[in-house]
Amino acid sequence: MRAVARIDRTLCLGTGLCEAMADDLFLLADDGIAVAQEDRGPEDQGRGERPERLRAIADCCPTGAITVAEETDSTAGHESKG
Repeated sequence: MRAVARIDRTLCLGTGLCEAMADDLFLLADDGIAVAQEDRGPEDQGRGERPERLRAIADCCPTGAITVAEETDSTAGHESKG
């Protein structure tokens, strides 16, 4: 299991707060909407810090566009297209 961020592209306003908080986890795409960076595997989980960071960033999202789920490796990394 690993923590995966999903972004509801219909809610995201592209404020960039998520990218400012963690540019290794989020970036703004060319259309100005946030995109979650791909998890690089076990080394990206780092002592449980990633899930905590993702949840903290999701809590700060002004529109609630970011959600965090615990998923198995086979289902992780799929982003909601809205």
